[in-house]
Amino acid sequence: MIWKRAIAGATMAAMLAAAAPSAALADGAASTRNILLGAGLATYLIIQHNRKVHERYAEDARRQAALQSENSNMQAAYSSERTAYNNALAEIVDLKREVAYQHSVIVQQRGQTAMQSGFGTQPRTRVAAAAYGPPKQVSMVSYGWGQI
Repeated sequence: MIWKRAIAGATMAAMLAAAAPSAALADGAASTRNILLGAGLATYLIIQHNRKVHERYAEDARRQAALQSENSNMQAAYSSERTAYNNALAEIVDLKREVAYQHSVIVQQRGQTAMQSGFGTQPRTRVAAAAYGPPKQVSMVSYGWGQI
């Protein structure tokens, strides 16, 4: 197809080039023929130019459509990532709620255990004294650095 156009263009150009020098010596019929060939060549060149321009516009439109499609894909990917992120956040909130519930159950069970063993009614200092015996006297000795 490209070869046909190239051959047709070369043929038109050759005919116009051959007819141009003889146009000054030609009679009315040859002059009319040369004018018609020139008009035909000009029409052919205009048509080819318009075809190229429209091909370029079509290519630009295809490129634009591809970019829009790619942009839509990016937006879809962003949307799916955003959804996955929100789902992960919801899962984290549920896990935090579960950990808080388990912590409250553990605190409650520790309180119940302390009440059952009788340690819940005594102050902590007495529990420590009962568990480890009476407090021992620690000697206060100074080695020249002052009192401890």
